[in-house]
Amino acid sequence: MSEPNPEQMPNAELVLTQLAASHAFIPQEHVEGAEAAPEGAIALPVIEQEGTQFVPVFTSAEALTSAGADPETAVEVSVAQLAGAWPSDELWLAVDPSSPDGMTIPPDVIRMLPGLVGAGQNGTA
Repeated sequence: MSEPNPEQMPNAELVLTQLAASHAFIPQEHVEGAEAAPEGAIALPVIEQEGTQFVPVFTSAEALTSAGADPETAVEVSVAQLAGAWPSDELWLAVDPSSPDGMTIPPDVIRMLPGLVGAGQNGTA
């Protein structure tokens, strides 16, 4: 993924604020015979490229579909809430990774997203 880092983009704070205030689609794989996730739990898919692990999210059902994922099985979540519960300092966020406008966000910036929209650390107001 060679998308620019948002910290290096003009108007990075505006882009990040808009992202934090939005919802994203997270693809979900349903494996035959696998135990169902607990109520309210979301499985974060992880892809790895050049030694860095990314969680892909998509800003629209169209972006998800163009990446080859099924919108019927995806989960729509608040980006601020997702960021507020970010599970690891090793995981980056890949926003619309198959799009020319896609971007990658490092963990330290992900954790700042809820504050950009006035949410607490858990992503809620």
